[in-house]
Amino acid sequence: MAVALQVLQSLVVVALAPLYVGAMARAEAIVSSKRGPSVLQPYYDLAKLLRKGAAVSDQASWVYQGAPFVVFACYLTVSVIVPIITSQPLPLAFLADLIGGAFVLALASFTMALAALDTASPYGGLGASRATWIGSLAEPALIIVFFTVGVLSASDNPYLMNHAVAASPYALVLPTHVLGTVAFFMLVLVENGRIPVENPAGSIEISMIEEGRVLEYSGRHYALMRWASWMKLFLMSAIFMNVFVIPWGLGGAHSLAGGLIAIPVLLGKLAICGLLIVVIDTSFAKLRFFRIAELLGAAFLLALVGVITSYVIVV
Repeated sequence: MAVALQVLQSLVVVALAPLYVGAMARAEAIVSSKRGPSVLQPYYDLAKLLRKGAAVSDQASWVYQGAPFVVFACYLTVSVIVPIITSQPLPLAFLADLIGGAFVLALASFTMALAALDTASPYGGLGASRATWIGSLAEPALIIVFFTVGVLSASDNPYLMNHAVAASPYALVLPTHVLGTVAFFMLVLVENGRIPVENPAGSIEISMIEEGRVLEYSGRHYALMRWASWMKLFLMSAIFMNVFVIPWGLGGAHSLAGGLIAIPVLLGKLAICGLLIVVIDTSFAKLRFFRIAELLGAAFLLALVGVITSYVIVV
């Protein structure tokens, strides 16, 4: 039964990530008084791209062609080590903790940067260098954020973190947890190229960051890259809601029915997170590039103050 839940959890991430992105795109259009695309539009895009062949630059090597599969596999790996629909550790949950998950996310970003540089495209190199610079500031902040929850659960295992917060609702209002939650949400925006870091609806190549790294891809390769980026947003949003904000409503590790019931609960949580992202996307302007360091510095300081606060309260 645990193996079936493990497979179901990964399938939920793979299958529902496009729906999550499509729903947010539709909501942003409605807020902007536009009709907007269907919530199923990402599925149509994937079906169209998967039917097409891939155009490969004559400057590209095996790194460029293998990168989409490595990136997709990285995000699929994260889906088996974090609580998505169950609150109990699944068979593959021992592979890594949240810190290890952060390193897997960093590996996916590093692979995308290598692939962008491999084509010798100026836009690919520009996007790779910008994303690498942002990642060098975001990853330390992400690790410190996990420490803010770790000091409450005395562990860096995401399932134990979920148990610690769920068992003590008072933990949700502790300064340590509140500061860590705000910092992590800021990093969700940064890591997924949302406003105020990047406009996901932008089409100007010179201002692209995340999209600039995959600008040379087409066909099936581009479909995998886009699908992987949607999985990343889905995963980070699920971690944000299940570990930091609403740790309840997950199923057990020995009940398939509980896992199935947890899916609509998860969608409700993601609707809240997606609404927050939509509000920010439609209410703020994109920051100038060098102002991004200030945003990441603020996230790092919030997380660091949260960790320090935990010791002050204990004393």
